[in-house]
Amino acid sequence: MPLHTTRHSPLAAIRSQLGCWFHERWRTELVIGFPRLARLAGMDWKDLCNRREVLTTDETTGGRICQWQDSSPLTVARLYPRVGARLLQHCLKQFPVNFQRVSTPHVADPEVTFVIGVRGTGRLPQFQATVASLLGQQDCPIEVIVVEQSWEQQFQNIVPSGVRYIYTRPDSPDMPFNRSWALNVGARNAKGRVVVLHDGDYVVPAVFAREIALRLQNGIESLRLPRLIFYLDQQSSASIQTNLNFRDVQEVNRVVQNNPTPMALTKEAYMRIGGHDESFYGWGGEDNEFLDRARTLRHCEGAFLPIIHLWHAEAPNRSGDRNSQYLSSILEKPVQERIGELSQREFGRDIPSRPWRVSQ
Repeated sequence: MPLHTTRHSPLAAIRSQLGCWFHERWRTELVIGFPRLARLAGMDWKDLCNRREVLTTDETTGGRICQWQDSSPLTVARLYPRVGARLLQHCLKQFPVNFQRVSTPHVADPEVTFVIGVRGTGRLPQFQATVASLLGQQDCPIEVIVVEQSWEQQFQNIVPSGVRYIYTRPDSPDMPFNRSWALNVGARNAKGRVVVLHDGDYVVPAVFAREIALRLQNGIESLRLPRLIFYLDQQSSASIQTNLNFRDVQEVNRVVQNNPTPMALTKEAYMRIGGHDESFYGWGGEDNEFLDRARTLRHCEGAFLPIIHLWHAEAPNRSGDRNSQYLSSILEKPVQERIGELSQREFGRDIPSRPWRVSQ
């Protein structure tokens, strides 16, 4: 009788692992274990991808452009999580993280502004570790703006004294979180030449702001940032949030490429294209629409930095399908027409430019 295997059979798993060794793992081992030899061969960690995926080099940023549409996880980390952890440690040698719990005084003239929107304290440990990595930025004057969007204030006495805090109250208690509105409020109040649209669960290297500011020069207005995002498990994340180091990270089984966030733009360009579309409420869609407009700028697709994502329970996907359909309808409108409409709105103000009840 012929031998039949299923996708989850032991034989199929062995075949997958052998295929990964042949296509992906040997390259990863070369980059991690023999970096000088890898560089002689024209490879470093930014060149790692899956079979059939094609990367090209962005000459402006030195990053890599993914020649495929959606985000994708590295197969080598999925099949060999310990290799994923070793890849993280390799990136951290080049891009170490500097956690700084103690805040510094407000910078009068920052070069880069990080904007984070928050609601609720369910992810407070992740938020605090993220802010600590931002306060640890080196060789670049920065500011951090936290925009709390909730019916009742909770973060006023949580954010460190060196972090700027802005409170915005929804127009009704049942209004879902509007990330676009939060980012617009932060960007409008930013003092920096550069605005980084950040999330409260992304830990970043100490030179993150410096590397961004260096590339947003000579007319470049917009950047894709994360070449690889390392999604950590619950145990590793808890250790980092407590100890502020990566010593206990033994496995990373999800390393994602081609993610649209976080992004960085000059503040002038952000305002010129109309900021984020505040008609998006709830889960998803706003980043994709914003990136579509950002590509009309002098925009660089080549991503060049590693980012660490801290584990948290998944948010209930209460609006994913609605927002997906809404995004499709929005993208049917020509991009310049959208820019014209959004730039004429009073975005980033005390209330959303399109109220929740109207959106319903």
